[in-house]
Formats: sequence, structure tokens, C-alpha cells
Amino acid sequence: MNRDFLPFEIVEHTADVGIIAYGRDYRELLENAALGMFSLMADLKTVAPREEREVIAEASLPEREWLLLRWLKELHYLKEVEKFVPREVKVTEVTETTVKGIVKGEKLHDGIVLLHHVKAVTHHMMNIEQVGDLLRVQVIFDV
Repeated sequence: MNRDFLPFEIVEHTADVGIIAYGRDYRELLENAALGMFSLMADLKTVAPREEREVIAEASLPEREWLLLRWLKELHYLKEVEKFVPREVKVTEVTETTVKGIVKGEKLHDGIVLLHHVKAVTHHMMNIEQVGDLLRVQVIFDV
């Protein structure tokens, strides 16, 4: 996909780490926030897209920030519990309270270079805003 903007950038936040993700629409923002989180967890050049996983996140409130938080928590679960390291993501469906997508990656092995141990995705300072033609969100991760 051709872009005239960076999908995300990494920002330091006291003892934590965060990203600022961008997207032309909410779907792309969800994808880029996920890519930003993946890039904090592992050197993505060392992860192969060998397996696919379907991911579904649901929020009880029709709030974009809450749904983004639930989406990232579901993706974080893959790494922490299933030991699956995602590298690519495609959001296939978005409603006010549900995100569905496909991630590609592989099970954790010695060849994958891990970076930060992301303990949790936080709601701290999360606010989706329109900046010019793009949506922008900052996400802070507990490391």
C-alpha cells in the first residue's frame, strides 16, 4: 500500500513506551496501531507470516477508543498466552462495537528477536483525533 505518511511512530513515556498511530480512516488506524504494537514486541524482520489467525474484538460501548483498546488487548493476548508473534494485520470488518481481522505471524521461537515485554495495553491518554486528512491516536503500553 502506498502511503504519504508514516503508519506509526514510537514515543517514550516515563517508564512505559507508546506509539502514535495514523490512518486515513478508522480501519487503517486500527491496523497501524496493531503494527505499532507488534513492532514494540519484536523485530518484525525476524517474524515470518507462516500462520494466520482470526481475531475478533468486541466492546460493550460504541466508543472508538474503547474498541481500539479491546482490539489491541486481543492481539496482545496472542503473544502473551498463545506465544504467537504477529507481523501483519488486516482488518476485515468494523462496526461500532466489533472489529474482526486476520493476523499473520508465527509461534515464538529462538530466531525471533524480542524487544519490549509489553505487559499491558493502557487506556491512559488514548484519544482519537482528526489531524488534517488523518486520524491520529496515542497508545501507551505498560512495559
